[in-house]
Amino acid sequence: MSEQYSLLSLFYDTFMQDVDYDAWCDFYAECFRRFSDVPVQSVVDVGCGTGSITVPMCARGYKMTGLDISEEMLALAAKKAEDEHRDIRFLGSDMRSFNLGFRADAAISSFDCMNYLLKTADVQASLYRVHENIEKGGVFVFDVSTPYKYKNILADNTFVYENDDVFLTWENYFNEKTSICDFYLTFFIREGRLYRREDEEQRQRCYALRTIRKALKDAGFSIVCECADVDFSPLTDESERCFFVCKAE
Repeated sequence: MSEQYSLLSLFYDTFMQDVDYDAWCDFYAECFRRFSDVPVQSVVDVGCGTGSITVPMCARGYKMTGLDISEEMLALAAKKAEDEHRDIRFLGSDMRSFNLGFRADAAISSFDCMNYLLKTADVQASLYRVHENIEKGGVFVFDVSTPYKYKNILADNTFVYENDDVFLTWENYFNEKTSICDFYLTFFIREGRLYRREDEEQRQRCYALRTIRKALKDAGFSIVCECADVDFSPLTDESERCFFVCKAE
C-alpha cells in the first residue's frame, strides 16, 4: 500500500483542505466520552496519513501515536507536529501487523483506510491488531466508504482538481463483480511556465457493511454505534460513509 501514496502525499493536504478536521476531532472526543469504559488519555491513529487528525487531537491533550505504512505521509505528519511543537510518536508500520508495545486507551482511523485493504482477511487482521493494542473497554472509531458511494458517486466517474501548483484528473473504474475500485490519478505539476506529468494508481475494495460487522465481532469487538457522519446522523440507503464505534471486549 505504501507506494500508492508516494506522489499523492505531496498534494494530499491541498485536496483535503475542505475537510472540517475540528468536527472530526469533536466527533472522536464525543465517542470517547459516550462509549469508552476507560478514561481516554492515549490514542493510536491507525493510517494517520499526514497527521491532520493526529496533530489537532494531540493539541486537545491526548497522547497520540500516529501509525502509517507510507514514509512520505509520516514525514509530512512529523513536520506538522514539529511546527506546532507537539510531542507525537510516529510509527512506520502496516495496519495489519503493528504492535505498539503498550495498550492505548482508544484507537481511531479516518478517511476510509480500511477500504485500502483488499481482502477480508486483511481487514480481519487489522481489526485483530487494533483489539490487541487497546485496553479492554476502550473504543475503536473508524469509517468505511459505503457500497452506495462506490456504485453511485465514484463508479466510473472522473473528477478534476486544480490550484496554482497542480492540475489533477482522477478517473475511477469500479468492478461490481470483484468489488474493486481502481483510481487512476494524473498530476500535471507546475514547474515554472511548464507542467510535468506524473501518474499514480490506487485501489480500494468496497465491503458490504455486514462483512465489516462480522469481522468486528470475530476480532472481539462489540458495535456500540453506527452513523453516517461526524454529527452522528443516522445511516440511510444513500449514506456515503459508515462510521463504526466499537468497544474492545
